[in-house]
Amino acid sequence: MPKRFLLVDADPVGQSALQHVVTSLEGEDVVASTGEAARAKLRAEVFDLCIVDMNLPDGGAQVIGTAQACQPWTPVVAMAGQGTAAEVVTAFRAGASEFLPRPFHHDLAVAIVRRVLQERASNTLGERTGGACLIGDHPAMRVVLERIDQAAASDASVLVRGDEGTGKEVIARVIHACSARRAGPFVTVQPGTSPDPAAEPGSFGSTDAPGNVLASLGGTLFIDDIAGLSREAQMNLLRVMKEWGSLSLSSGRNLRIVAATTQNMEQLARDGHFLEELYYRLNVIPMEIPPLRERPEDIPILVDHFRRAANARRDRTVPPFSPEVLVRMGACPWPGNVHQLGITVDRLVSAAKDRAVTINDLPANLRTDVNELGPSLVDLPPNGIDLRLLLAQLEDRLIEQALQRTGGNKNRAAELLGMNRTTLVEKLRRRTVA
Repeated sequence: MPKRFLLVDADPVGQSALQHVVTSLEGEDVVASTGEAARAKLRAEVFDLCIVDMNLPDGGAQVIGTAQACQPWTPVVAMAGQGTAAEVVTAFRAGASEFLPRPFHHDLAVAIVRRVLQERASNTLGERTGGACLIGDHPAMRVVLERIDQAAASDASVLVRGDEGTGKEVIARVIHACSARRAGPFVTVQPGTSPDPAAEPGSFGSTDAPGNVLASLGGTLFIDDIAGLSREAQMNLLRVMKEWGSLSLSSGRNLRIVAATTQNMEQLARDGHFLEELYYRLNVIPMEIPPLRERPEDIPILVDHFRRAANARRDRTVPPFSPEVLVRMGACPWPGNVHQLGITVDRLVSAAKDRAVTINDLPANLRTDVNELGPSLVDLPPNGIDLRLLLAQLEDRLIEQALQRTGGNKNRAAELLGMNRTTLVEKLRRRTVA
């Protein structure tokens, strides 16, 4: 049975472009030209997905609200990004699962819609960081939005630095959506994901066959984990930037790169692990995404966003979390950042069903209060302590206990410790090296 799509757009040209996307997905489309008509259709019919223009005269956000209230819930892809990053954030705050720039590149639209449908079918739509990484009122997040707008107005390369789970790819896609390149392709390269290590240098092709570079000309090439490039791939990328980055956008043949990393690239360049010239070419517009631990005041906003989304997805009516629960959640460092917070809230809503979430529902690491661990753990000895050594020893001891309790299962041990599995594995690796 073909998927049913509700296309909400007042512009006939936009409607036609969306219908072409649905045809590529072998789906069935229903068109609404106003928000009122779209809300009526959502209340009367069942759709697999809704695509809505946020700039409808009678409000795109209201359409998203109606789609969230539908049973079954209808995910929404919002058409946004014509102006500023704040407009994209508005779509996510309203409850959109994804966004499309306008005008959009056909292949990008097909890929986004297909991903949302696949994640909905597998019930994993809430497990990506998504646009929630941009939600928050902390001054650091306002700086991020300003930097996105600055980058969108330029063709210069961008280097996005942020911890795991902070949403670096989302930042790259918002830059693309708000730029003059939004009608062009958005191509992602992830170093180290190929099963054949020898194939990695070819990610950027050669002078005669530029590979991903050719596919992204006139649009944006996003390189995730740029620090993971081999030396040969770094040299290829540097050559590509010299050859393709100097052409004008009007020719449709130039290259714009947004790269992302979790590491200190400047230090890697100084140490000789990354080509210094390539680093400086990439770092024209640097962006730093603050980790969640540095903006705890945004946690209640994010928790409520994830709660409403989880209620809609799972047909729940879990009420807002109590201040006591929010205090415990706000005290967590969230090493997996917004991604980890979103998964945690989704699990809490799933377990609570229609009742309020209590402290007893929280994961073990969030139920623990330092004041309940006893004075011997936190009292300062008369002669003082080496705080860094004590914390390192305490961390080693708790990691060892978690592994013993779980029979060496790193996934379960990481859950007990409130960290990502990759973080735990890295800590164990460092202990072995030391």
